Amino acid sequence: MVEPIIQLITVIGGTLALAVPFGLYIARLIAYETRPLERTLSRVENGFFRVIGIDKNRQMTWKEYFLALILTNGIVFGFVFFVLLFQDSIPILSNPTREGFTADLAFNTAISFVTNTDLQHYLGDQQLTVFSQMVALTFMMFVAPASGIAAAFAFIRAFIRKNFGLGNFYVDFTRVIITLLLPVAFLSSLLLMFFGVPQTLDSSVDVTTVEGRQQIIVTGPVSSLESIKELGSNGGGYYGANSAHPFENPNGLSNTYEIMLMLVIPVAFPIAYGKLLGAGRGVSILIAMLIGFGFLLAVGNVAESGPGALETRFGSFNSVLFNIASISTNTGAVNSGLIGMAPNAVVSLLLAMFVQAIPGADGTGMMTMMVYVIITLFIVGLMVGKTPEFMSMKISSKDIKLAVFIFLIHPALILIPTALAFTTGNAQALVGNDITPLSYTQVLYEYTSAASNNGSDYFGASANTPFWNWTTGIVMLLGRYVPIALMLAIAGSFTVKDRKELIEPIKTQGGLFIMILLIMTFLLTALTFFPFIAIGPFSM
Repeated sequence: MVEPIIQLITVIGGTLALAVPFGLYIARLIAYETRPLERTLSRVENGFFRVIGIDKNRQMTWKEYFLALILTNGIVFGFVFFVLLFQDSIPILSNPTREGFTADLAFNTAISFVTNTDLQHYLGDQQLTVFSQMVALTFMMFVAPASGIAAAFAFIRAFIRKNFGLGNFYVDFTRVIITLLLPVAFLSSLLLMFFGVPQTLDSSVDVTTVEGRQQIIVTGPVSSLESIKELGSNGGGYYGANSAHPFENPNGLSNTYEIMLMLVIPVAFPIAYGKLLGAGRGVSILIAMLIGFGFLLAVGNVAESGPGALETRFGSFNSVLFNIASISTNTGAVNSGLIGMAPNAVVSLLLAMFVQAIPGADGTGMMTMMVYVIITLFIVGLMVGKTPEFMSMKISSKDIKLAVFIFLIHPALILIPTALAFTTGNAQALVGNDITPLSYTQVLYEYTSAASNNGSDYFGASANTPFWNWTTGIVMLLGRYVPIALMLAIAGSFTVKDRKELIEPIKTQGGLFIMILLIMTFLLTALTFFPFIAIGPFSM
Protein backbone atom coordinates (compact mmCIF):
# COMPACT_ATOMS: atom_id res chain seq x y z
CA MET A 1 0.00 0.00 0.00
CA VAL A 2 2.88 2.36 0.77
CA GLU A 3 4.47 2.01 -2.67
CA PRO A 4 1.33 3.07 -4.64
CA ILE A 5 0.92 6.11 -2.36
CA ILE A 6 4.54 7.14 -2.94
CA GLN A 7 4.10 6.60 -6.67
CA LEU A 8 0.95 8.73 -6.76
CA ILE A 9 2.50 11.54 -4.70
CA THR A 10 5.54 11.53 -6.99
CA VAL A 11 3.41 11.75 -10.12
CA ILE A 12 1.03 14.46 -8.87
CA GLY A 13 3.77 16.45 -7.12
CA GLY A 14 6.13 16.23 -10.09
CA THR A 15 3.36 17.17 -12.53
CA LEU A 16 2.30 20.24 -10.52
CA ALA A 17 5.92 21.33 -10.10
CA LEU A 18 6.37 21.22 -13.88
CA ALA A 19 2.91 22.63 -14.65
CA VAL A 20 3.48 25.92 -12.82
CA PRO A 21 6.29 27.21 -15.09
CA PHE A 22 4.53 25.69 -18.09
CA GLY A 23 1.31 27.49 -17.16
CA LEU A 24 3.01 30.83 -16.62
CA TYR A 25 4.74 30.53 -19.99
CA ILE A 26 1.49 29.55 -21.71
CA ALA A 27 -0.15 32.66 -20.17
CA ARG A 28 2.55 34.80 -21.77
CA LEU A 29 1.86 33.18 -25.14
CA ILE A 30 -1.87 33.77 -24.82
CA ALA A 31 -1.44 37.44 -23.86
CA TYR A 32 1.41 38.05 -26.32
CA GLU A 33 3.59 39.16 -23.43
CA THR A 34 7.37 39.30 -23.38
CA ARG A 35 8.91 35.85 -22.87
CA PRO A 36 12.31 34.73 -21.66
CA LEU A 37 14.79 35.04 -24.56
CA GLU A 38 12.21 37.13 -26.39
CA ARG A 39 14.66 38.74 -28.80
CA THR A 40 16.13 35.41 -29.93
CA LEU A 41 12.77 33.70 -30.16
CA SER A 42 11.27 36.58 -32.13
CA ARG A 43 14.07 36.43 -34.68
CA VAL A 44 13.47 32.74 -35.27
CA GLU A 45 9.68 33.15 -35.43
CA ASN A 46 9.83 36.21 -37.68
CA GLY A 47 11.94 34.23 -40.13
CA PHE A 48 9.17 31.65 -40.40
CA PHE A 49 6.51 34.34 -40.72
CA ARG A 50 8.39 35.97 -43.60
CA VAL A 51 8.84 32.64 -45.39
CA ILE A 52 5.14 31.74 -45.24
CA GLY A 53 3.97 35.34 -45.75
CA ILE A 54 2.20 35.88 -42.43
CA ASP A 55 1.42 39.26 -40.90
CA LYS A 56 1.86 38.46 -37.23
CA ASN A 57 -0.08 41.57 -36.16
CA ARG A 58 -3.23 40.64 -38.06
CA GLN A 59 -6.08 39.56 -35.79
CA MET A 60 -8.56 36.90 -36.89
CA THR A 61 -12.25 36.42 -36.30
CA TRP A 62 -13.34 32.99 -35.05
CA LYS A 63 -14.25 31.92 -38.58
CA GLU A 64 -10.87 33.00 -39.97
CA TYR A 65 -9.08 31.28 -37.09
CA PHE A 66 -10.92 28.02 -37.64
CA LEU A 67 -10.43 28.19 -41.41
CA ALA A 68 -6.68 28.67 -40.92
CA LEU A 69 -6.61 25.67 -38.56
CA ILE A 70 -8.53 23.48 -41.01
CA LEU A 71 -6.39 24.57 -43.95
CA THR A 72 -3.14 23.82 -42.12
CA ASN A 73 -4.37 20.46 -40.88
CA GLY A 74 -5.73 19.58 -44.33
CA ILE A 75 -2.39 20.22 -46.03
CA VAL A 76 -0.53 18.09 -43.49
CA PHE A 77 -3.18 15.35 -43.77
CA GLY A 78 -2.59 15.19 -47.53
CA PHE A 79 1.16 14.90 -47.04
CA VAL A 80 0.89 12.06 -44.52
CA PHE A 81 -1.79 10.26 -46.57
CA PHE A 82 0.44 10.08 -49.65
CA VAL A 83 3.55 9.13 -47.64
CA LEU A 84 1.69 6.15 -46.17
CA LEU A 85 0.16 5.25 -49.51
CA PHE A 86 3.51 5.21 -51.33
CA GLN A 87 5.98 4.50 -48.53
CA ASP A 88 7.35 1.50 -50.44
CA SER A 89 8.40 3.87 -53.27
CA ILE A 90 10.24 6.32 -51.02
CA PRO A 91 13.95 5.36 -51.05
CA ILE A 92 14.94 7.33 -47.94
CA LEU A 93 15.02 5.41 -44.63
CA SER A 94 13.06 2.65 -46.34
CA ASN A 95 12.54 -1.03 -45.67
CA PRO A 96 12.02 -3.42 -48.63
CA THR A 97 9.61 -5.56 -46.60
CA ARG A 98 7.19 -2.65 -45.95
CA GLU A 99 4.37 -2.15 -48.44
CA GLY A 100 2.32 0.98 -48.97
CA PHE A 101 -0.94 1.23 -47.02
CA THR A 102 -4.28 0.62 -48.67
CA ALA A 103 -6.32 3.77 -49.32
CA ASP A 104 -8.72 3.12 -46.42
CA LEU A 105 -5.91 2.42 -43.93
CA ALA A 106 -3.89 5.43 -45.13
CA PHE A 107 -7.01 7.60 -44.74
CA ASN A 108 -7.72 6.25 -41.26
CA THR A 109 -4.13 6.68 -40.08
CA ALA A 110 -3.66 10.17 -41.52
CA ILE A 111 -7.00 11.33 -40.07
CA SER A 112 -6.12 9.65 -36.79
CA PHE A 113 -2.85 11.53 -36.40
CA VAL A 114 -4.01 14.92 -37.70
CA THR A 115 -6.93 14.87 -35.24
CA ASN A 116 -4.61 14.11 -32.29
CA THR A 117 -6.27 10.68 -31.94
CA ASP A 118 -3.53 8.27 -33.10
CA LEU A 119 -5.86 5.27 -33.30
CA GLN A 120 -3.75 2.48 -34.81
CA HIS A 121 -5.27 -0.13 -37.10
CA TYR A 122 -1.75 -1.21 -38.01
CA LEU A 123 1.41 -2.48 -36.30
CA GLY A 124 4.03 0.22 -36.61
CA ASP A 125 7.05 -1.98 -36.10
CA GLN A 126 5.83 -4.41 -38.77
CA GLN A 127 4.13 -2.19 -41.36
CA LEU A 128 5.86 1.21 -41.36
CA THR A 129 9.24 2.35 -42.65
CA VAL A 130 11.51 4.54 -40.55
CA PHE A 131 10.70 7.41 -42.93
CA SER A 132 6.96 7.03 -42.29
CA GLN A 133 7.45 6.79 -38.54
CA MET A 134 9.80 9.77 -38.29
CA VAL A 135 8.97 12.18 -41.12
CA ALA A 136 5.22 11.59 -41.37
CA LEU A 137 3.83 10.46 -38.02
CA THR A 138 6.27 12.11 -35.61
CA PHE A 139 5.91 15.36 -37.57
CA MET A 140 2.14 15.07 -37.29
CA MET A 141 2.51 14.61 -33.53
CA PHE A 142 3.69 18.22 -33.35
CA VAL A 143 1.08 19.62 -35.73
CA ALA A 144 -2.00 18.07 -34.07
CA PRO A 145 -1.43 19.18 -30.45
CA ALA A 146 -0.16 22.59 -31.58
CA SER A 147 -3.48 23.10 -33.38
CA GLY A 148 -5.48 22.20 -30.27
CA ILE A 149 -3.33 24.38 -28.02
CA ALA A 150 -3.62 27.31 -30.43
CA ALA A 151 -7.41 26.94 -30.48
CA ALA A 152 -7.40 27.04 -26.67
CA PHE A 153 -5.34 30.24 -26.79
CA ALA A 154 -8.00 31.86 -28.98
CA PHE A 155 -10.79 30.56 -26.76
CA ILE A 156 -9.26 31.99 -23.56
CA ARG A 157 -8.51 35.34 -25.24
CA ALA A 158 -12.25 35.80 -25.78
CA PHE A 159 -12.69 36.39 -22.04
CA ILE A 160 -9.88 38.94 -21.69
CA ARG A 161 -10.11 40.98 -24.92
CA LYS A 162 -13.02 42.93 -26.41
CA ASN A 163 -13.44 43.60 -30.14
CA PHE A 164 -9.82 42.69 -30.79
CA GLY A 165 -10.13 39.34 -32.49
CA LEU A 166 -8.94 35.99 -31.23
CA GLY A 167 -5.31 36.34 -32.25
CA ASN A 168 -3.60 34.85 -35.27
CA PHE A 169 -3.62 31.08 -35.73
CA TYR A 170 -0.39 30.94 -37.69
CA VAL A 171 1.44 32.94 -35.02
CA ASP A 172 0.09 30.79 -32.19
CA PHE A 173 0.72 27.57 -34.09
CA THR A 174 4.33 28.49 -34.90
CA ARG A 175 5.12 29.69 -31.39
CA VAL A 176 3.66 26.58 -29.75
CA ILE A 177 5.76 24.25 -31.90
CA ILE A 178 9.03 26.22 -31.82
CA THR A 179 9.07 27.48 -28.24
CA LEU A 180 7.02 24.90 -26.34
CA LEU A 181 6.65 21.47 -27.90
CA LEU A 182 9.94 21.17 -29.76
CA PRO A 183 12.37 22.09 -26.95
CA VAL A 184 10.51 20.09 -24.29
CA ALA A 185 10.20 17.06 -26.58
CA PHE A 186 13.90 17.28 -27.44
CA LEU A 187 14.99 17.34 -23.80
CA SER A 188 12.49 14.60 -22.92
CA SER A 189 13.85 12.48 -25.77
CA LEU A 190 17.35 12.72 -24.29
CA LEU A 191 16.02 11.78 -20.86
CA LEU A 192 14.12 8.80 -22.24
CA MET A 193 17.29 7.66 -24.01
CA PHE A 194 18.99 7.76 -20.61
CA PHE A 195 16.17 5.57 -19.24
CA GLY A 196 16.81 3.02 -22.02
CA VAL A 197 14.57 4.02 -24.96
CA PRO A 198 16.46 3.50 -28.27
CA GLN A 199 17.09 6.25 -30.82
CA THR A 200 18.64 5.29 -34.15
CA LEU A 201 18.01 5.56 -37.89
CA ASP A 202 18.62 1.82 -38.32
CA SER A 203 15.35 -0.01 -38.91
CA SER A 204 16.62 -3.19 -37.21
CA VAL A 205 19.62 -4.88 -35.64
CA ASP A 206 20.74 -8.50 -35.83
CA VAL A 207 21.55 -10.09 -32.47
CA THR A 208 22.55 -13.50 -31.20
CA THR A 209 20.36 -14.82 -28.39
CA VAL A 210 21.65 -16.69 -25.35
CA GLU A 211 20.61 -19.89 -27.13
CA GLY A 212 22.94 -18.97 -30.01
CA ARG A 213 20.13 -18.17 -32.46
CA GLN A 214 19.98 -15.15 -34.75
CA GLN A 215 17.18 -12.67 -34.13
CA ILE A 216 16.16 -9.45 -35.87
CA ILE A 217 15.04 -6.70 -33.48
CA VAL A 218 13.13 -3.74 -34.90
CA THR A 219 14.55 -0.39 -33.82
CA GLY A 220 14.39 3.20 -35.04
CA PRO A 221 13.90 6.75 -33.75
CA VAL A 222 11.76 5.54 -30.85
CA SER A 223 12.78 8.07 -28.20
CA SER A 224 11.98 11.11 -30.35
CA LEU A 225 8.56 9.71 -31.18
CA GLU A 226 7.88 8.63 -27.61
CA SER A 227 8.61 12.06 -26.10
CA ILE A 228 6.19 14.02 -28.30
CA LYS A 229 3.74 11.12 -28.22
CA GLU A 230 3.21 11.65 -24.48
CA LEU A 231 3.78 15.42 -24.31
CA GLY A 232 1.38 16.17 -27.16
CA SER A 233 -1.55 13.96 -26.07
CA ASN A 234 -0.85 11.80 -29.11
CA GLY A 235 -0.52 8.20 -27.95
CA GLY A 236 0.43 6.41 -31.18
CA GLY A 237 3.21 3.93 -30.44
CA TYR A 238 6.26 3.05 -32.51
CA TYR A 239 5.49 -0.60 -31.71
CA GLY A 240 2.18 -2.42 -31.82
CA ALA A 241 2.36 -3.02 -28.07
CA ASN A 242 2.60 0.75 -27.51
CA SER A 243 3.91 1.75 -24.06
CA ALA A 244 3.79 -1.87 -22.90
CA HIS A 245 6.79 -2.53 -25.18
CA PRO A 246 10.10 -2.44 -23.25
CA PHE A 247 11.68 -0.22 -25.91
CA GLU A 248 9.00 2.45 -25.47
CA ASN A 249 8.71 2.15 -21.70
CA PRO A 250 11.65 0.22 -20.24
CA ASN A 251 11.22 0.63 -16.47
CA GLY A 252 9.56 2.38 -13.55
CA LEU A 253 11.46 5.63 -14.13
CA SER A 254 10.33 5.91 -17.74
CA ASN A 255 6.79 4.94 -16.72
CA THR A 256 6.62 7.69 -14.09
CA TYR A 257 8.14 10.34 -16.35
CA GLU A 258 5.83 9.48 -19.24
CA ILE A 259 2.80 9.86 -16.96
CA MET A 260 3.99 13.35 -15.98
CA LEU A 261 4.60 14.24 -19.64
CA MET A 262 1.01 13.34 -20.46
CA LEU A 263 -0.41 15.41 -17.62
CA VAL A 264 1.79 18.50 -17.62
CA ILE A 265 0.29 20.63 -20.43
CA PRO A 266 -3.40 19.84 -19.64
CA VAL A 267 -2.73 20.66 -15.97
CA ALA A 268 -0.79 23.80 -16.94
CA PHE A 269 -3.79 25.34 -18.73
CA PRO A 270 -5.83 26.10 -15.56
CA ILE A 271 -2.70 27.75 -14.16
CA ALA A 272 -2.42 29.92 -17.29
CA TYR A 273 -6.16 30.62 -17.08
CA GLY A 274 -5.78 31.71 -13.45
CA LYS A 275 -2.83 33.95 -14.28
CA LEU A 276 -4.91 35.81 -16.88
CA LEU A 277 -8.41 35.72 -15.37
CA GLY A 278 -7.84 35.51 -11.64
CA ALA A 279 -5.96 33.03 -9.49
CA GLY A 280 -9.13 31.87 -7.73
CA ARG A 281 -10.79 30.87 -10.99
CA GLY A 282 -7.72 29.01 -12.21
CA VAL A 283 -7.15 27.18 -8.95
CA SER A 284 -10.82 26.18 -8.80
CA ILE A 285 -10.69 24.66 -12.30
CA LEU A 286 -7.41 22.90 -11.43
CA ILE A 287 -8.84 21.45 -8.20
CA ALA A 288 -11.96 20.27 -10.03
CA MET A 289 -9.77 18.50 -12.59
CA LEU A 290 -7.61 16.89 -9.89
CA ILE A 291 -10.63 15.73 -7.87
CA GLY A 292 -12.17 14.28 -11.02
CA PHE A 293 -8.90 12.54 -11.84
CA GLY A 294 -8.71 11.18 -8.27
CA PHE A 295 -12.25 9.84 -8.58
CA LEU A 296 -11.37 8.02 -11.81
CA LEU A 297 -8.27 6.57 -10.19
CA ALA A 298 -10.25 5.41 -7.16
CA VAL A 299 -12.85 3.70 -9.37
CA GLY A 300 -10.09 2.11 -11.44
CA ASN A 301 -8.47 0.57 -8.38
CA VAL A 302 -11.58 -0.79 -6.65
CA ALA A 303 -10.57 -4.24 -7.87
CA GLU A 304 -7.12 -5.37 -8.95
CA SER A 305 -6.48 -5.67 -12.67
CA GLY A 306 -4.63 -8.53 -14.32
CA PRO A 307 -2.45 -10.43 -13.89
CA GLY A 308 -3.08 -11.50 -17.50
CA ALA A 309 -2.18 -8.92 -20.21
CA LEU A 310 -0.35 -6.75 -17.65
CA GLU A 311 3.37 -6.08 -17.68
CA THR A 312 5.15 -7.62 -14.70
CA ARG A 313 7.40 -4.53 -14.72
CA PHE A 314 4.48 -2.36 -13.57
CA GLY A 315 1.78 -4.47 -11.90
CA SER A 316 -1.84 -3.51 -11.32
CA PHE A 317 -1.60 -0.05 -9.71
CA ASN A 318 1.04 1.35 -12.04
CA SER A 319 -0.82 -0.03 -15.07
CA VAL A 320 -4.10 1.53 -13.92
CA LEU A 321 -2.38 4.82 -13.04
CA PHE A 322 -0.64 5.05 -16.41
CA ASN A 323 -3.73 4.09 -18.39
CA ILE A 324 -6.07 6.45 -16.53
CA ALA A 325 -3.57 9.32 -16.87
CA SER A 326 -3.31 8.52 -20.58
CA ILE A 327 -7.00 8.11 -21.31
CA SER A 328 -8.06 11.09 -19.14
CA THR A 329 -5.68 13.32 -21.12
CA ASN A 330 -6.92 11.79 -24.40
CA THR A 331 -3.41 10.54 -25.07
CA GLY A 332 -4.46 6.94 -25.61
CA ALA A 333 -1.11 5.29 -24.89
CA VAL A 334 -1.37 2.13 -22.77
CA ASN A 335 1.29 0.21 -20.86
CA SER A 336 -0.83 -2.95 -20.71
CA GLY A 337 -3.47 -4.72 -22.74
CA LEU A 338 -6.94 -3.30 -22.17
CA ILE A 339 -8.20 -6.87 -22.01
CA GLY A 340 -6.25 -7.20 -18.75
CA MET A 341 -8.07 -4.28 -17.13
CA ALA A 342 -10.68 -5.11 -14.49
CA PRO A 343 -14.28 -4.05 -15.34
CA ASN A 344 -14.12 -1.16 -12.86
CA ALA A 345 -10.95 0.10 -14.55
CA VAL A 346 -12.68 -0.06 -17.95
CA VAL A 347 -15.59 1.95 -16.51
CA SER A 348 -13.09 4.54 -15.33
CA LEU A 349 -11.45 4.76 -18.77
CA LEU A 350 -14.83 5.15 -20.48
CA LEU A 351 -15.89 7.87 -18.02
CA ALA A 352 -12.68 9.77 -18.75
CA MET A 353 -13.43 9.68 -22.48
CA PHE A 354 -17.08 10.61 -21.99
CA VAL A 355 -16.12 13.74 -19.98
CA GLN A 356 -12.94 14.71 -21.91
CA ALA A 357 -12.05 17.43 -19.42
CA ILE A 358 -10.39 15.88 -16.36
CA PRO A 359 -7.98 17.15 -17.43
CA GLY A 360 -8.52 16.39 -21.14
CA ALA A 361 -6.15 16.75 -24.07
CA ASP A 362 -3.63 19.54 -24.66
CA GLY A 363 -5.71 22.68 -25.14
CA THR A 364 -9.02 21.05 -26.02
CA GLY A 365 -9.44 19.66 -22.50
CA MET A 366 -9.50 23.19 -21.06
CA MET A 367 -11.94 24.31 -23.74
CA THR A 368 -14.25 21.40 -22.95
CA MET A 369 -14.11 22.20 -19.24
CA MET A 370 -15.16 25.78 -20.00
CA VAL A 371 -18.14 24.41 -21.94
CA TYR A 372 -19.13 22.51 -18.78
CA VAL A 373 -18.73 25.77 -16.83
CA ILE A 374 -21.11 27.56 -19.22
CA ILE A 375 -23.69 24.74 -19.00
CA THR A 376 -23.36 24.67 -15.20
CA LEU A 377 -23.89 28.44 -14.92
CA PHE A 378 -26.96 28.14 -17.15
CA ILE A 379 -28.50 25.36 -15.05
CA VAL A 380 -27.73 27.16 -11.79
CA GLY A 381 -29.18 30.36 -13.26
CA LEU A 382 -32.42 28.52 -14.00
CA MET A 383 -32.49 27.14 -10.45
CA VAL A 384 -32.10 30.56 -8.79
CA GLY A 385 -34.10 32.51 -11.41
CA LYS A 386 -31.24 34.68 -12.70
CA THR A 387 -29.75 35.27 -16.12
CA PRO A 388 -26.51 33.28 -16.35
CA GLU A 389 -23.40 35.46 -16.24
CA PHE A 390 -19.71 34.71 -16.67
CA MET A 391 -16.80 37.13 -16.26
CA SER A 392 -19.26 40.06 -16.08
CA MET A 393 -20.80 39.03 -19.41
CA LYS A 394 -24.25 37.64 -20.08
CA ILE A 395 -24.42 34.10 -21.43
CA SER A 396 -26.84 34.31 -24.35
CA SER A 397 -29.25 31.66 -25.58
CA LYS A 398 -26.97 31.21 -28.62
CA ASP A 399 -24.03 30.41 -26.33
CA ILE A 400 -26.11 27.84 -24.46
CA LYS A 401 -27.31 26.20 -27.68
CA LEU A 402 -23.73 25.92 -28.94
CA ALA A 403 -22.53 24.50 -25.60
CA VAL A 404 -25.36 21.95 -25.48
CA PHE A 405 -24.69 20.89 -29.07
CA ILE A 406 -21.02 20.38 -28.23
CA PHE A 407 -22.11 18.13 -25.37
CA LEU A 408 -24.66 16.18 -27.45
CA ILE A 409 -22.53 15.63 -30.55
CA HIS A 410 -20.23 13.41 -28.50
CA PRO A 411 -22.73 10.65 -27.57
CA ALA A 412 -24.20 10.79 -31.09
CA LEU A 413 -20.78 10.11 -32.63
CA ILE A 414 -20.34 7.15 -30.27
CA LEU A 415 -23.73 5.48 -30.16
CA ILE A 416 -24.87 5.76 -33.79
CA PRO A 417 -21.75 4.07 -35.26
CA THR A 418 -21.84 1.45 -32.50
CA ALA A 419 -25.40 0.52 -33.47
CA LEU A 420 -24.41 0.58 -37.15
CA ALA A 421 -21.51 -1.80 -36.52
CA PHE A 422 -23.81 -4.36 -34.92
CA THR A 423 -26.71 -4.03 -37.35
CA THR A 424 -24.43 -4.47 -40.39
CA GLY A 425 -22.65 -7.47 -38.88
CA ASN A 426 -19.22 -5.82 -38.94
CA ALA A 427 -19.00 -5.95 -35.16
CA GLN A 428 -19.81 -9.65 -35.13
CA ALA A 429 -17.06 -10.24 -37.71
CA LEU A 430 -14.55 -9.12 -35.08
CA VAL A 431 -16.06 -10.18 -31.76
CA GLY A 432 -18.08 -13.23 -32.85
CA ASN A 433 -21.79 -13.86 -33.16
CA ASP A 434 -22.22 -14.53 -29.45
CA ILE A 435 -22.50 -10.94 -28.17
CA THR A 436 -21.33 -10.71 -24.56
CA PRO A 437 -20.89 -7.67 -22.28
CA LEU A 438 -17.16 -7.81 -23.08
CA SER A 439 -17.61 -7.89 -26.86
CA TYR A 440 -20.19 -5.09 -26.68
CA THR A 441 -17.78 -3.06 -24.54
CA GLN A 442 -15.00 -3.54 -27.07
CA VAL A 443 -17.12 -2.07 -29.88
CA LEU A 444 -18.45 0.75 -27.69
CA TYR A 445 -14.88 1.51 -26.61
CA GLU A 446 -13.66 1.68 -30.23
CA TYR A 447 -16.06 4.45 -31.18
CA THR A 448 -15.75 6.20 -27.82
CA SER A 449 -12.01 6.36 -28.35
CA ALA A 450 -12.45 7.64 -31.91
CA ALA A 451 -15.03 10.30 -30.98
CA SER A 452 -12.91 11.46 -28.03
CA ASN A 453 -9.77 11.68 -30.20
CA ASN A 454 -8.22 9.27 -27.73
CA GLY A 455 -6.80 6.40 -29.75
CA SER A 456 -6.67 3.51 -27.29
CA ASP A 457 -8.59 0.43 -28.40
CA TYR A 458 -9.09 -3.31 -27.99
CA PHE A 459 -8.91 -4.30 -31.64
CA GLY A 460 -5.63 -2.88 -32.96
CA ALA A 461 -4.67 -4.22 -36.38
CA SER A 462 -7.60 -6.66 -36.41
CA ALA A 463 -9.84 -3.65 -37.18
CA ASN A 464 -7.94 -3.00 -40.41
CA THR A 465 -10.96 -3.48 -42.67
CA PRO A 466 -12.65 -0.90 -44.93
CA PHE A 467 -15.69 -0.63 -42.64
CA TRP A 468 -13.73 0.08 -39.46
CA ASN A 469 -11.17 2.30 -41.18
CA TRP A 470 -13.75 4.52 -42.88
CA THR A 471 -16.26 4.72 -40.02
CA THR A 472 -13.73 5.42 -37.26
CA GLY A 473 -11.97 7.87 -39.58
CA ILE A 474 -15.16 9.86 -40.12
CA VAL A 475 -15.96 9.76 -36.39
CA MET A 476 -12.46 11.04 -35.55
CA LEU A 477 -12.81 13.83 -38.09
CA LEU A 478 -16.18 15.01 -36.78
CA GLY A 479 -15.20 14.46 -33.14
CA ARG A 480 -12.24 16.79 -33.54
CA TYR A 481 -13.32 19.65 -35.73
CA VAL A 482 -17.04 20.10 -35.01
CA PRO A 483 -16.48 20.81 -31.28
CA ILE A 484 -13.49 23.09 -32.02
CA ALA A 485 -15.57 25.07 -34.54
CA LEU A 486 -18.43 25.46 -32.07
CA MET A 487 -16.09 26.40 -29.22
CA LEU A 488 -14.46 29.07 -31.35
CA ALA A 489 -17.96 30.31 -32.25
CA ILE A 490 -18.67 30.70 -28.52
CA ALA A 491 -15.37 32.56 -28.19
CA GLY A 492 -16.32 34.85 -31.04
CA SER A 493 -19.60 35.59 -29.29
CA PHE A 494 -17.85 36.60 -26.07
CA THR A 495 -15.43 38.98 -27.79
CA VAL A 496 -18.29 41.35 -28.67
CA LYS A 497 -20.16 41.22 -25.36
CA ASP A 498 -20.40 44.19 -23.03
CA ARG A 499 -18.35 43.89 -19.86
CA LYS A 500 -20.44 45.03 -16.89
CA GLU A 501 -20.11 44.42 -13.20
CA LEU A 502 -22.90 41.89 -12.88
CA ILE A 503 -23.53 39.37 -10.16
CA GLU A 504 -22.96 35.81 -11.39
CA PRO A 505 -25.60 33.25 -10.32
CA ILE A 506 -22.67 31.49 -8.66
CA LYS A 507 -19.12 32.73 -8.29
CA THR A 508 -16.85 30.78 -10.65
CA GLN A 509 -14.36 30.04 -7.91
CA GLY A 510 -14.32 28.53 -4.47
CA GLY A 511 -15.47 25.30 -2.91
CA LEU A 512 -19.16 25.64 -3.80
CA PHE A 513 -18.37 26.21 -7.48
CA ILE A 514 -15.98 23.24 -7.56
CA MET A 515 -18.59 20.96 -6.02
CA ILE A 516 -21.41 22.07 -8.33
CA LEU A 517 -19.21 21.89 -11.43
CA LEU A 518 -18.13 18.33 -10.63
CA ILE A 519 -21.67 17.21 -9.79
CA MET A 520 -23.08 18.69 -12.99
CA THR A 521 -20.29 17.28 -15.13
CA PHE A 522 -20.57 13.72 -13.84
CA LEU A 523 -24.37 13.87 -13.56
CA LEU A 524 -24.80 14.93 -17.19
CA THR A 525 -22.34 12.24 -18.25
CA ALA A 526 -24.10 9.56 -16.20
CA LEU A 527 -27.55 10.48 -17.52
CA THR A 528 -26.24 10.27 -21.08
CA PHE A 529 -24.13 7.13 -20.95
CA PHE A 530 -25.19 5.05 -17.94
CA PRO A 531 -27.48 2.63 -19.85
CA PHE A 532 -24.65 1.78 -22.25
CA ILE A 533 -22.14 1.25 -19.44
CA ALA A 534 -24.68 -0.89 -17.57
CA ILE A 535 -24.99 -3.42 -20.41
CA GLY A 536 -21.25 -3.28 -21.06
CA PRO A 537 -18.50 -3.16 -18.41
CA PHE A 538 -20.96 -3.19 -15.46
CA SER A 539 -22.12 -6.63 -16.63
CA MET A 540 -18.66 -8.09 -17.29
